[in-house]
Amino acid sequence: MRAFVPCTTTFRGRVLVAGEIGDVFPLFSPEGEKLWVPGWAPEYVHPDPAETKWAEGQIFRTREEVGEAIWLVTRLDRARHRVEYHRVEPGRYVAHIAVHCRPFPIGGTDVSTAYSFIGLSETGNGEIDAMTQQAYDAKMSRWTEWIARHLESHGRKPESD
Repeated sequence: MRAFVPCTTTFRGRVLVAGEIGDVFPLFSPEGEKLWVPGWAPEYVHPDPAETKWAEGQIFRTREEVGEAIWLVTRLDRARHRVEYHRVEPGRYVAHIAVHCRPFPIGGTDVSTAYSFIGLSETGNGEIDAMTQQAYDAKMSRWTEWIARHLESHGRKPESD
């Protein structure tokens, strides 16, 4: 019997947002994403959301296309506008998500993203093998559109305390 060998891959992208970094960075918090991601509905596990809205160590769940995903905020650096998450889709894969916002030289915010996937099973490996940079680029285009629509229509800032 051969040992399981996890498939791994990383995709990188950018989103240019016509908004100030102080307004844009909180859009990548669990609460902030509710403002612009269709159907995004995190269920907070720890700590109690009344105690904190976005912090390192925070755990929440979401429903994904194939089932439940468990998210952990593994790094949050508000001063540098960086956040990292680990998302576990049991029996499939683990994803490491990194988001970094920087002021764009001609105005707005440059958001760089990286999604790294590690298979947990042959099923997960197959899903990772089917992923493409082209599909990830399309995801970044959707994000650009959704964020712009949110900022244009609402102009609201998410709470990020």
